[in-house]
Amino acid sequence: MCHIGMKQLQIKIGKQYTAKNMTKNIMNICKNCEVCIKNKSRGQIKYGLMSHLGPATKPFEIVSIDTIGGFGGSRSTKKYLHLLVDHFTRYAYIVTSKTQNAKDFIKLMNNVIKDYKIDMVLSDQYPGINSKEFKDFLNERSIQLIFTAVNAPFSNGLNERLNQTLVNKIRCVMNQKENTSAWTTIAHDCVNKYNNTEHTVTGFTPRYLLEGSDDSLLPDELKLDKTVDDWIEDKKLAFENSIKSHTYNKMMNDKTRTYHKFNTGDMVYVENGHKLNRKKLDELKIGPFEIKEKISNSIYRVNTGHKKLESNLFHITKLIPAPA
Repeated sequence: MCHIGMKQLQIKIGKQYTAKNMTKNIMNICKNCEVCIKNKSRGQIKYGLMSHLGPATKPFEIVSIDTIGGFGGSRSTKKYLHLLVDHFTRYAYIVTSKTQNAKDFIKLMNNVIKDYKIDMVLSDQYPGINSKEFKDFLNERSIQLIFTAVNAPFSNGLNERLNQTLVNKIRCVMNQKENTSAWTTIAHDCVNKYNNTEHTVTGFTPRYLLEGSDDSLLPDELKLDKTVDDWIEDKKLAFENSIKSHTYNKMMNDKTRTYHKFNTGDMVYVENGHKLNRKKLDELKIGPFEIKEKISNSIYRVNTGHKKLESNLFHITKLIPAPA
């Protein structure tokens, strides 16, 4: 019957037959069908509650790095925008370049390191960041590197959201009729304006939280004289606002998620790559594979046989327990 669902199977059988625990048996058969688990996109239980890295309690305790491509030809030969954002203040740094190798990311890091100390870096698994050159650079400065799991951009959600914001700003300015500037010039101007704009979560501008300076549009004579004590209190308030925002987002996210405790040795199916790289009729899930290590409450190392160790790290939302 081409693997029809539970309701259709009940209707199909129930018209002619009845049996003890028939509905329960139909549900068990459908839920434990390996073909359905690996190939259906709807009706699957979503596992994994929302977690939180940190939270960052001070500037540059945690930063995120990401890369945005596709800028080539917009009055510049450069194709990439490399972005670093501080999790506490939301302050952003960028570097534009023709490539996305280790030297580009080191240059981006140096823009921060010359003034501040970074404790931890969160990033996707770009070859330039996963290179020996970049890792050695971080090790020499005692900076911890954490990779997000395979095909889980939401693990770096703060950076992903800022990506969208900046690209929208750059696009708007770039397509103004009177504009004649290169996208790289516009990008730096947009980042500067972003750093001087009140963040919807913290309630303060990233520049104020980082430096204590008031760069609002108010004339100087109307600006309030803020003391160092005021600045310290405002940073505490910004932290509280961030926690409130995360708590609300977690409540909304977890409404559609199911808690499941995965353990080392459990057999699981994992998502079969990114949907853009997957052929239409390829299996959506592959496996089952064994969980080899629990990295955190959200990240697991799964024995998929991939040679790159980082490619065996999966977010809990990409896992489905295999039937016993």
